[in-house]
Amino acid sequence: MSRKKTGRRAPTESDVAKVAGVSQSAVSRAFTPGASVAEDTRKKILKAAQSLSYQPNLMARSMATGRSNIIALAISSLENPFYAQVVKELSEQLRETGRHILLFTTSPDGAADPELERVLSYQVDALILTATTASLELTLQCQKTGVPIVQINRESKLPGISTVRGENQRAAERIADFFVAAGHTRFAFIGGSKGSNISEIRQQAFAGRLKLAGFDHVDVVHGNYTFEGAAAATRTLLEKPDRADAIFCASDYMAFAALDVVKREFGLGVPEDIAIVGVDDVPEAGHAAYDLTTYSQPAAALAREAIKIIDSQIASPGRRAQRREVRGQLILRGSTRLPPEGVLTIDNKKVWQS
Repeated sequence: MSRKKTGRRAPTESDVAKVAGVSQSAVSRAFTPGASVAEDTRKKILKAAQSLSYQPNLMARSMATGRSNIIALAISSLENPFYAQVVKELSEQLRETGRHILLFTTSPDGAADPELERVLSYQVDALILTATTASLELTLQCQKTGVPIVQINRESKLPGISTVRGENQRAAERIADFFVAAGHTRFAFIGGSKGSNISEIRQQAFAGRLKLAGFDHVDVVHGNYTFEGAAAATRTLLEKPDRADAIFCASDYMAFAALDVVKREFGLGVPEDIAIVGVDDVPEAGHAAYDLTTYSQPAAALAREAIKIIDSQIASPGRRAQRREVRGQLILRGSTRLPPEGVLTIDNKKVWQS
């Protein structure tokens, strides 16, 4: 059934201004994120807009300001709950300032170029990359068009790409110290993909710290940041005659797989036989099924710093790439035994501070 034409036009900013008794520019400012307008005036405008069923024309405003208020976010997978948290935080924090995410996934190998070239046609204001990478050619293309790029939780040596990351080196060193303080003597590391710079930083820092404590050997296997990969890696470790009694996993998601294999397949006690520590502190880490000790990477703080970088580079085009690090802490739960000293309670969480 076809809809009859009513001949009624959509209300405009001018209509809202007349009903509210203000200027048209005041109406425009009221619907522009971050613009200055008195609170009483804003309330009058919003009331008038509601009475007229007025909705601002975002496309027209984008053409007028040169900004779409859309931030593109590229991610290779949402399987890892840590990245789901990052997406949630970015979406909520950007929405508070009237902006939105254009989310798209890249191929499993993390190469974002084909998708990014397509997304640039949407005239996005910035690109955020997490668990994915961009080539030099695409980076230069973004620089030419004035689109800032921020990479979360990955390192990049390409010019023009800013990065926000957790305390990768410090986290690994703290975990090594913690294991030694708790009396462990045989150590293993379940890393991400071979060649992952974040995983390699954590592995080297972990092994280096243990070496300073007098332990020269760390069993290293790779779980490729997947549940299945980490499960297979854990089986490899546990089948060794002199198996580790402390395992550091490069993500909580892989640590969940390690816990399942240790307890369900091999019938070993955690932490009595083997202690397991992850990195991220995703919400599931606190669930009774895992009760995982982990070094936190606050997703809210990572998102906040990424947005700050974007805003500063939009305000000052041509500004050099920035590097920021977000602080975390070692949060203690039931997957590890406690050392005799250094355990504190902060914000209702047990943490270790030596």
